[in-house]
Amino acid sequence: MANATPFQKEAWTEYGIGVIVILFRIFARLKVVGFKNWQGDDLFAIVSLVFWTAELTMLELIGQHGTNIGLTNTQRAALTPEQTASLVFGSKCLMAGWTCYVTLIWSLKACMLFFYNRLTLGLMQQKLVKLNAVLCGATYVAVIFTIFLHCRPLSKHFQVYPDPGLNCTADYVNYIVIAVTNVLTDAILLTIPIPLLAKVKIALRRKLIIGVLLCGGVFVMAATLLRCILSLQSIESINTSTIWAIRETFVAIIAVNAPCIKPLFSTSIWIRSSSKDPSSSRERYGTSGNASFGLSAMSRSKHNQLDSAVRTKTGRDSDEFGMLRETQNGNMSYANDVRGGTGTTNSLSDEETGRKGGIQVTTMYEVRRHQRD
Repeated sequence: MANATPFQKEAWTEYGIGVIVILFRIFARLKVVGFKNWQGDDLFAIVSLVFWTAELTMLELIGQHGTNIGLTNTQRAALTPEQTASLVFGSKCLMAGWTCYVTLIWSLKACMLFFYNRLTLGLMQQKLVKLNAVLCGATYVAVIFTIFLHCRPLSKHFQVYPDPGLNCTADYVNYIVIAVTNVLTDAILLTIPIPLLAKVKIALRRKLIIGVLLCGGVFVMAATLLRCILSLQSIESINTSTIWAIRETFVAIIAVNAPCIKPLFSTSIWIRSSSKDPSSSRERYGTSGNASFGLSAMSRSKHNQLDSAVRTKTGRDSDEFGMLRETQNGNMSYANDVRGGTGTTNSLSDEETGRKGGIQVTTMYEVRRHQRD
């Protein structure tokens, strides 16, 4: 890439950073829960990496071959067969790029939905997660149909001469439909963590940090709107739309994967992994001078129902550093600070209890142990 354009340098730099972020996320999950306890969002992270690579590849090919956008009829008629074939190939790559871009964005939404589903297990907000999952699935299908069906016949997308028309070359309908559905689903996603953060009783600075990580959809929405507006303003310039597609997906990758990378910055993760004997972790927490235990304040029937659900969600508390739990009277607690055991007075970490089937935490009690003279 000795003669790389500024666009190519920016695109591949953001691609490299995005790949590193996704790999860090995968490493964090392997470190915390192990491969056997992976959840749906971990699998969609792999899918995102595949389509992130595919999107950059398509955009690179578009840059090399060009497309049928922005040419006059005179220019089109003067093209040689080889030049026409190159533009046809580039136009096909453009359609493939649209598909990869949309699939990547909606795969990242799926990551957040699986994450929020664990975060809200047993809470009323989980119904909103499931409704949003249905909405995301429906909007993805609608967007794919728009990409392939807004210009008929399909061959007009790749037609060079005569001019197939702006609707079939510039695809302005795609920008509008994707912007509306993308912002709509992101806005609904934001309604899941915000009520939990509003009720939780923790330091403001900590709440803001968690809010930034859990509400990264705000930045994605801003990038989506910017891309739509700027691309429509320069509808006949493929460079504007492609560079903003990279920027938008780059921001989305950072926003979605940041919460799962957070556990790597917890010293307890590395301390636990350095010990081969699980009892050493229990001993360490059990003999500490300031241990916290989570006790249930829920009714017996509700507790049994949630306990059954928890045991079917192995590892759900593994990386939910912002795991919020709602008690019977509506109070909230920050479960990352909870160290609870499974039927013993010794306490395990969130990650260790996740491997044993999970732990239901509803009320926080802090027990301070003082040595007697």
